[in-house]
Amino acid sequence: MNKLKYEIESYLINNSNKIKINSGTIKEGDVFFALKGSNTHGNNYIEHALSKGAKYVVTGKKFGENFSKKILKVTNSLNFLDRIARKKRNQFKGIVIAVTGSVGKTSIKEFLNFFLSSLGYVSASIKSYNNYLGVLISLINMDRNSIFSIFEVGTNNSNEIKKLASLILPHQVIISNICPTHLHNFGSTRKIAIEKSDLFNPKYNPNINLAILPNLNQDEIFLQKLAKKYSIRSIINFGSYNKSEYFIKTIKKFNNFSSKITYKIPSGKITFKSSTSFKHQILNMLIVFIVFDFNNLSIKKFLKKAKSIPFIKGRGLFNNIIINKKKVVLIDESYNASPASMNVCIDYFENLKIKQDQRKFIIIGEMLELGRSSQNYHRKIFSRVVKSSIDKIIFCGNIYKKILNKRNVKSKKIFYFDEESKIIDFLSNSILKNDIILAKGSNSSKVNKLVNLLLKIKRKNLKREEIC
Repeated sequence: MNKLKYEIESYLINNSNKIKINSGTIKEGDVFFALKGSNTHGNNYIEHALSKGAKYVVTGKKFGENFSKKILKVTNSLNFLDRIARKKRNQFKGIVIAVTGSVGKTSIKEFLNFFLSSLGYVSASIKSYNNYLGVLISLINMDRNSIFSIFEVGTNNSNEIKKLASLILPHQVIISNICPTHLHNFGSTRKIAIEKSDLFNPKYNPNINLAILPNLNQDEIFLQKLAKKYSIRSIINFGSYNKSEYFIKTIKKFNNFSSKITYKIPSGKITFKSSTSFKHQILNMLIVFIVFDFNNLSIKKFLKKAKSIPFIKGRGLFNNIIINKKKVVLIDESYNASPASMNVCIDYFENLKIKQDQRKFIIIGEMLELGRSSQNYHRKIFSRVVKSSIDKIIFCGNIYKKILNKRNVKSKKIFYFDEESKIIDFLSNSILKNDIILAKGSNSSKVNKLVNLLLKIKRKNLKREEIC
């Protein structure tokens, strides 16, 4: 191994949060990996990275005639990352947790990070770094002195998770749920369940000692049967009804951001106050509680943290924006969408308590990668939302256009637009001061682009008491 390669490898293993693949995020002492993107190559940004203080640069493509002493040319950048990631993982002595599932992965990962940080230093993958490259970066960026390291694991196709499982080697695995997502590639929810199960399959992950599994539908029960077949030491199931080992017993809602929650747990029950009354967040918090309970962590610290649940960008973050000189609230749910998460959003938005002078606008975008069942799932969402008490419903995307044309719906509360600019024009003419907008759609849909445009107008993350 040449000297520069050894220096970089040693530097990344002995430090945390040093790898960057976007030159715009480089800070003094970072290592810039110049990777090939869909439209450009990272080599075009090497000089920018160095100017911002990058300590080293790694690239798989020749850069100029005279390489700087800081620039390492490797045969294969991913192979180089893979080797370092495996070495660093083998040196990590803390508890490794991996989260996967159809929806809710990032939110659960962020909740775990938030709650477990009360106990000491925790490493967690950033954003939705849940594919092969994202996992490699997350492994190398973790702090070896962390008490916990948390990883998010995603998949779009079969046989992807086994590779990630052998990299992360998690001791504890959480599967949030099994729902219709990526059906275009998988074909059925049972195949999704089989793919997700590779994360706790000892063949790929011999470190497994705990599987925290959902308990709502047949595919989720199938996961539990697989876990038993693999003789995993501890298997815990959870849900929102009384056939689960851990479940939500009651939610007493005081307002949108205050409630008294009772969980039924194997030893009895636990009741506490929380700064959320949204059921999907309370279910995510139940998963975190299981982690605390299983690992004999401080329940007192869990209960303290439960009083200040964080908002997450793209997953329910409330923003104060200005439209046509009127201050309104935008709830950003634009990161992704599936039938399950769409129904959750409609339910909680419909039940959101508002002031008398406020109205609710919901913007519904398409759900992608649903395969042959796509039309059917969109029809169900359409039927659900038009029956809601939400004041104004705005659809966008060709699938909803076809549904509207076929049903010949005539209603003063239902609208369709095919461009983001037209939705903004409509909002400018229709919105009143203090109205609340919720935008939900898949990451690459028009809704995601619309939210980015709205947030550029004027943005301020709100405190809970400012919302409604």
